[in-house]
Amino acid sequence: MLSCCVPMCRGSGLRKPKSGSLCQRLRRWVSPHLPRWWPFARRNPKDENESAQAMDDTCRVGTVTAGTLEKLVNHLVPSLQSGDPFFVPAFLCTYRRFATTRQVLDLLFKRYGFFCPDREEDEQLKNAVCSFLGCWLDLFPEDLCQPSDLSSLNQVMAYVLLNMPRSALALRVHLLLTRLEDPESSQAEPR
Repeated sequence: MLSCCVPMCRGSGLRKPKSGSLCQRLRRWVSPHLPRWWPFARRNPKDENESAQAMDDTCRVGTVTAGTLEKLVNHLVPSLQSGDPFFVPAFLCTYRRFATTRQVLDLLFKRYGFFCPDREEDEQLKNAVCSFLGCWLDLFPEDLCQPSDLSSLNQVMAYVLLNMPRSALALRVHLLLTRLEDPESSQAEPR
């Protein structure tokens, strides 16, 4: 009764296509065109070795690997400029294990301590440093805002007033400092 509906055959019923599987045919068709579609498909192993040697231990996207504190701090601003969304938060989450807030600020301000006026590159660096400090205040304000020790926040304020006096960060740090230095006046303001 079923023999009229279902074809009967001997063996497994699976045949291998003569020209290969669909994946193999697709791969043969795509391979010649891939370099035009995706320019990164052409990789020269010599270039990869040179770039890997030139890259610091700290320049891996999305991870914080072993490196000196100075290398890690020096990579903060370039990672922001390159658009890496992972390095700064990962650094801010982990730096307390191997450094103090004061050490990080000292290295950052030493590295980015002087800017030439009216230079586009320096303006971009200032914006990146400002962005990093703002991110630090957003994610971990307790690192800079210890009521018993405001030296870190005072150091940030001095740096910002010297290099970025009209920035939103300068106003934000100033308001935060006044609120922490005089808690009674900040409690009286909301009323």
